Amino acid sequence: MSSEIQIAAPRVPILPILYEDRDLLVADKPAGLVVHPAYKHPDGTLFDAVSLYMQMRGEAKPCLLHRLDKDTSGAVLLAKTEAARRHLVRQFEQRAIRKTYLALVCGALYPACGEIDAPLRRDPADRRRMQIDSQGAPARTGYQTLKTLGPGFALIELQPITGRMHQLRIHLAAQGAPIVGDTLYAGSDPWRPLAPPRQCLHAHILTFQHPTTGSRLSVVSPLPQDIQTILTTLTSPERCF
Repeated sequence: MSSEIQIAAPRVPILPILYEDRDLLVADKPAGLVVHPAYKHPDGTLFDAVSLYMQMRGEAKPCLLHRLDKDTSGAVLLAKTEAARRHLVRQFEQRAIRKTYLALVCGALYPACGEIDAPLRRDPADRRRMQIDSQGAPARTGYQTLKTLGPGFALIELQPITGRMHQLRIHLAAQGAPIVGDTLYAGSDPWRPLAPPRQCLHAHILTFQHPTTGSRLSVVSPLPQDIQTILTTLTSPERCF
């Protein structure tokens, strides 16, 4: 089931819906969209769009269950009822919700599949960043290399076991394979010929137990066009960088 929120209101984005029923909604967040209102982003967010969409249909505001970074795209889960919220929050707490991401990285991971276990804490010198610290909160990420793209790049599937801020981005950078376009953690920009406008990280699949039916549900967000274009460039036989 898919549809699209199209609301003619100032600063409320058009937003694709990947799945919706009476209990929950999964929105497809584009890169560049803030998930929830904050000090520097008081409106024009994903939450604003979904809330207005539901208000226009006579429904109460939804409950946002998790977030993505502004420049990360993909599936975002919202509950439409209090019962669904409680059920889904419990699944998050029990780590029963499986989140699968795709990342285009500069470099390679060795071995090609495994788990990164590196505790994280906020960087005291720069509150925008996280850093690896043995005294930090536990942080674990499962990964699998899906495809190597000639010398220097790879497409990686990621499954966060914990959910720390910037976890996937800093874990990959610490392994010498920063996400293409992630200027916060990569240091330099070895992907300059690709000129990506954002980090190439995408929340691809959400898998969870439906709060009413009890069935296992997987909702897929297709890889967006901007990352697809870069993948095509990297696999082109005419590639010259």
